[in-house]
Amino acid sequence: MKTITIETERLILKPFEEKDAYIAAYNSRQPSVADAMSDMVLADEKAGLEWINWINSMASVELPWQVLSIELKSENKCIGLIGIIPQPKIQGEVEILFSISDDYQGNGYATEAAQEMIKWFFSTRECKSTYLCAIVKTDNIPSQKVTEKLGFEFIENREIDYDNKPTQFKYYTIKKGA
Repeated sequence: MKTITIETERLILKPFEEKDAYIAAYNSRQPSVADAMSDMVLADEKAGLEWINWINSMASVELPWQVLSIELKSENKCIGLIGIIPQPKIQGEVEILFSISDDYQGNGYATEAAQEMIKWFFSTRECKSTYLCAIVKTDNIPSQKVTEKLGFEFIENREIDYDNKPTQFKYYTIKKGA
């Protein structure tokens, strides 16, 4: 397991710890988060701990595979997650994903965290990819705005099997050096 830690002006992006199990589960159940990432809703603290153990066991710089806690420095509290993973739903293309708890949305935290993850992704020596993608549900306007603000280019709408049903997503990419 190889993990990373990134610090920004307001945030620390770091591996989830066991102590984050309750808040990770709580954040995953927030209405807009649960709607946007319904496949990652965690029922309770026990499920949160199992999820944390799983994502930390998957962490790899070589793949790359990183899902990190977004900690707000001023409150010393996990407010969401940021990740870069090979996404099986889109033939293993490397995807950025992010989520901020409903109470903390609209403050630029997702953008701040994602900017640093994109820099890390394209600067790591193990990275052989020339692009990174994002898939966003077509009704998730706030995440579309963040994705576009980050410099991702909309490519096309795609129907992806999600929660065992066909779901419409916007598919974006950003190229190395963009």
